[in-house]
Amino acid sequence: MQDKKDFNLNTILFHIVSGILIGGGAILPGVSGGVMCVIFGVYRPLMELLSRPFTAIKKYWKMFAFVFLGVAIGFVGIAKLVGGLFEKYEFQMLCLFIGLILGTVPMLYKNAQEQSKSKKNDMIALVGAFVVLLTVLLLLKSGDTMHFELNTLLAFISGVIWGFSLVVPGLSSSSLLIYMGLYENIMLEVGKLNMGVIVPLMVGIFLVAVLFARIIDNLFEKHNNIASHAVIGLVLASTISIVPSFADTKAITIGVLLAALGFVGALQLDKWQATIKKE
Repeated sequence: MQDKKDFNLNTILFHIVSGILIGGGAILPGVSGGVMCVIFGVYRPLMELLSRPFTAIKKYWKMFAFVFLGVAIGFVGIAKLVGGLFEKYEFQMLCLFIGLILGTVPMLYKNAQEQSKSKKNDMIALVGAFVVLLTVLLLLKSGDTMHFELNTLLAFISGVIWGFSLVVPGLSSSSLLIYMGLYENIMLEVGKLNMGVIVPLMVGIFLVAVLFARIIDNLFEKHNNIASHAVIGLVLASTISIVPSFADTKAITIGVLLAALGFVGALQLDKWQATIKKE
């Protein structure tokens, strides 16, 4: 990235807003942190940062500075807000995020097609990733919720789960933590800035992300077209798995309108990102 572009106010604002949405969105049940990173073009640089930190820092350090600032604001600063909104308006929040995620699919598909070498292999990767993740997510949803008392070890394990959701787009850490009965307590402690929970949580995230990022980065380097189409499959599967149940026609109407709002918002963010690339 060029210095001039990195210091451009428009670019700085975009990266901060992206970080806020990544951090805030990643704590929503059903929403994957990895998918949020894909949406805002942070996923590949993040994998490179975790697998080849010195090279990535030289290339992306200014972008990461503003994105991570946004993530801190989104993850910690609005954890209470997002948690509260989700508790009161779970249906509406899910519909909005479904639209936001689906609105990025055309852009993801366009970028993946630019790298395409074999349509057959690309479709196998897309459909295979879609079926595998959707099956896993539906099996988790069908099981009975467990309940564990939050402690340092479980905070670390929760971080490990969150780490996987960063490196595997579509895998929702929040859904897994709800299944374990830990999600609500973790959100409360993060909102209180409880370092006894936040520190082991971050350690777990970091360890998993570093260990698996190199594998994923190498996959993109050697098989970019297949990996890109697999990501689309993961994104679509994660979206279908969080579609809420509709009680009546009114709920369907509200859900469709909110999803459309999220879809349009995603298209606008894509346009914003495109203007930055041209600067």
